[in-house]
Amino acid sequence: MNPEIKPKLIIVTGATASGKSAFLYEYAAQLPLCIINADSRQVYRDLVISSASPSVAERALFSYALYNFLPIDEAFSAGEFIRMARVEIERAHKEGNVPVICGGTYFYLHALLTGLLPAAQISDAIKTEIEALSGDVAYRQLQQLDSVAAEKIHPHNLVRVRRALMLCLTHGAPISAMAREGGVLDTHDILMLIFERDRSVLKSRAEERVRQMFQQGLVAEIQSVLMQFQNSVSAKHPDWRKVPALTGIGVREFFEAWETGQKMPQDLSDTELKSIEIKIILNTLHLIKRQYTWFRNAEPKPANTKTVDPSYENGRIATLLKEFARPPV
Repeated sequence: MNPEIKPKLIIVTGATASGKSAFLYEYAAQLPLCIINADSRQVYRDLVISSASPSVAERALFSYALYNFLPIDEAFSAGEFIRMARVEIERAHKEGNVPVICGGTYFYLHALLTGLLPAAQISDAIKTEIEALSGDVAYRQLQQLDSVAAEKIHPHNLVRVRRALMLCLTHGAPISAMAREGGVLDTHDILMLIFERDRSVLKSRAEERVRQMFQQGLVAEIQSVLMQFQNSVSAKHPDWRKVPALTGIGVREFFEAWETGQKMPQDLSDTELKSIEIKIILNTLHLIKRQYTWFRNAEPKPANTKTVDPSYENGRIATLLKEFARPPV
């Protein structure tokens, strides 16, 4: 490869149920692509249905990476995502494929583009101090220490607020002014496609997606996961809310029902299951609303970024992909 030519990278992102993966399966199956997961739930081995991971048939269409490989009791950080994604990006290029980062976890994508702060060992004293703060107090302190960083984090995202505050205290400086490491924004030729559909269409697609999950065996999947939690995971993590894999939409609603009524998923009545289905749909719609805000305000974006609607722009999107994936002359 000409050293002056940057390696290519495609990012396909957008809100949940916007049709990112479905588009690739239908319109890009003939392209030499490697699909690299950027969804924080699809990394878990036992959350295939609830995370809408690729099916066996879909996996036959492309090379895949970072899907369904972690046990449910392990956490997965943005730093780990960057390290693993960069390995897979390089591997895809060596195998003659164009890497495609596909998923809607904005924090993963932002971290991949811009990199992360230098590693820092946060002391137990700082952790204890910050974790004792309420969300409002923590956010106010972050605003005082680093107003730029605070502006980029939603005040209700307590995990990120506390993390940023801990890093400011650990580094003794505003983290927004510090150089980041490992980003691909300047080292790769990037095409970023943000899938955006009409809200009413997304609502309908989200409702249908949840119904399909139940038809595909969601109850049995969560029954197995909850039994794992009872039999082994709870010994290490007694509070299921502190296990990231169990707090995602499509999982936590069943755990909340179990916690309240002490009923396993397979023992729930049709009425109780319908109530959970409605909660999953509502939580999905709330997530979609947040995702719209993230992608609308996300900075920085690659220069070659297109916001597209697969409801009527399939031909244009397919052309963008094919032209970008074409090997350089």
